[in-house]
Amino acid sequence: MPSNKHNTQTTTLTRRAALTLGGMFLLTACGSAATEQKRPEGSASPSGSASGTAEATASATPSATPTLAPALPEAEQEQLRNALTALFADGTYPQYSLLVTGMDGNLPSIKATTAPADLYAANADTARVPASTFKILTLFALNHYANLQARLRTRVTRDAAGLYLVAGGDTLLGAGASNPKQIVGRAGLGTLAELTVKALNEGEKPTAALPVYLDGTFFTGPGVNPGWEEADVASGQITPIHPIALESHTVPGKSTASNPVRPDDAAVAAQQAFVDALNTAGKESGMSFTLAERRTAPAEAVEIAAVESATLLEQAQHMMLESDNALAEVLGRCAAIAAGKEGSGEAAQQTVRQALVDAGVNIENLVQADVCGMSLTDRVTARTLVQVVALLNADEHAEQLMSTFPVAGVSGTLSDRFGAANAVHARTFVQAKTGTLYTVSSLCGVATRPDGTRLIFAIILNDLGGADALPAAKERVDAAAAAIANRSTAPSASSAPEATAEALKTP
Repeated sequence: MPSNKHNTQTTTLTRRAALTLGGMFLLTACGSAATEQKRPEGSASPSGSASGTAEATASATPSATPTLAPALPEAEQEQLRNALTALFADGTYPQYSLLVTGMDGNLPSIKATTAPADLYAANADTARVPASTFKILTLFALNHYANLQARLRTRVTRDAAGLYLVAGGDTLLGAGASNPKQIVGRAGLGTLAELTVKALNEGEKPTAALPVYLDGTFFTGPGVNPGWEEADVASGQITPIHPIALESHTVPGKSTASNPVRPDDAAVAAQQAFVDALNTAGKESGMSFTLAERRTAPAEAVEIAAVESATLLEQAQHMMLESDNALAEVLGRCAAIAAGKEGSGEAAQQTVRQALVDAGVNIENLVQADVCGMSLTDRVTARTLVQVVALLNADEHAEQLMSTFPVAGVSGTLSDRFGAANAVHARTFVQAKTGTLYTVSSLCGVATRPDGTRLIFAIILNDLGGADALPAAKERVDAAAAAIANRSTAPSASSAPEATAEALKTP
């Protein structure tokens, strides 16, 4: 069970909490964005047929269920089926799954505004390696249990033995001054050092060098999941997870998104950066500080300084747009703590599963080895992914949640995708999370068609054979998403009025 310290943090992380404890987090109101299907009951379909209205049905048969029109007219469904079947008819990708539904994802828990039916399904209930589309599940669990407007707090406490750098889950710390305009580096250790020195000058000024201990007890359990390949850890694609780190467990100034450079111990690297900043900030006052071992801060130690991270929502946006594996593991642990569990990798996996079960998601054949999607042991079905995206779109904060998904040709891991002739016209009209491993290419999200109809889809290709096969696989996935958006070719002058990129936003 979590310690008392964790239970205190849990209260402030919980999305249902009305107040913070001791100012640990700054909570702000989320804008509400109620989502509805593009074609509500009683609206006309593109073919001109009108779905039955509740009023008409009630007058004829008071107890009857309103008649719902399909998410797409039959002619458009057939066109979609033919296009997707043709894309995979050559047999290049025998290990593939593909599911397309309306915005309700065919989930009974979501009030349907269209007749529930899979618009296209191929191996939709076969569990496959999802790669980073798995992060969609982590986002869902974080939203389910935590307040996404909460901020993670990094604190400094003091007792007679010295100072304690108390980790609070912020692994996007900057080494310098806090930068309120950034997500990475919103809280800076340089600013924390200046606040600490100021507090020391105003209180009992130290007469000798102060040791700085590191309290990393916010997370528990091993930092490395057994499901990760040793080569992936060695290459830095994933790394041991700590509750405090600089710039998402990387070495500042030496890392890129495609080639992350990791410190041997990200927590100690942050501790050293803090000690260096303290010595710089305390030089004029004649103060000096030394690096000390890991030690749990005593309950009686007094807090003298603190800095706060970007909100959990902003951190989730960074996780999804950049497909940050280490950050996904951190946020999964934060979700576990918010759910009243320990901040361990195992608890994070349990928390994700429980969130799906609570929401009525089909988790048949779901296998979890992490919460970031790096493990080749992970398994999920296209149906599970589609249903989770449907729930995100049905959430009261749907617009904020969907803002975390990359947009084709515009943002995140999709910024340089959808360049081929059969996909380029879908740029800005597909909003989806990517998944890429040497043997996996996947994509899951929402496609907006020319008439404004929005469809949810999930595509998973497995057993690609290696890095050389990835470019072609990504192009095939992009082409499928473009077909779902009905944008495989340039729109004709006589076609229906074009939906704008604003259609990607929830109505």
